[in-house]
Amino acid sequence: MKKISPSILDVKDNQIDYVNTLIKWGISNIHYDVMDGEFVPNTALSFELIKQIKDKCLVHTMDIHLMVKDIKKYYEMYKNIGDILTFHFEALNKENMNWLILQAKNDNVKIGLALNPDTNIDEVKDHFKHFALILVMSVFPGKGGQSFIEDSFAKIQAINKYKKENNLQFILQVDGGIKDHNIKSCFDAGINLAVVGSYLVKNFSKETVDKLLS
Repeated sequence: MKKISPSILDVKDNQIDYVNTLIKWGISNIHYDVMDGEFVPNTALSFELIKQIKDKCLVHTMDIHLMVKDIKKYYEMYKNIGDILTFHFEALNKENMNWLILQAKNDNVKIGLALNPDTNIDEVKDHFKHFALILVMSVFPGKGGQSFIEDSFAKIQAINKYKKENNLQFILQVDGGIKDHNIKSCFDAGINLAVVGSYLVKNFSKETVDKLLS
């Protein structure tokens, strides 16, 4: 089933109203971008805001994308907040990769693995079996409103092929530059969940949501 996960990165105020409106329109998954100013140059979405949304918004799947260097710190911070915590392969070394996989298993926390546009899947595919979600970045992380990198389609197709060949069950997600004219191609390539940010913020309506899913 194809679904979207709206990002609130470019929502400058009234985020709680924005999220609740989306949920009332039938959206069940919201994407929260956390940036530490180290792994990426910008900072975004404070813990306080995300906690407030969890406490005050209608129930939904909180899909937390952690663009951070300190894996252990942010895992502990968000493990009781998010429904799935996605970390970047590029921020993980062998030691903290093993720690994350084991800790998440012990805590019964779902984790995701994000891949930057220049990361080769052959470097990382052996780890896919440990993750509930694989996120293909179709822009370089750090800011909203960027253009979709066309090479992402081939990466999505390759990961989807590997997923099927190895009978894996992870959600395949894409994030970056998703608009009405390219989302269908993403779904056709194998995406289950598409993150939609600035396009939806600029065209915020139930009609836009329906168009993205049509």
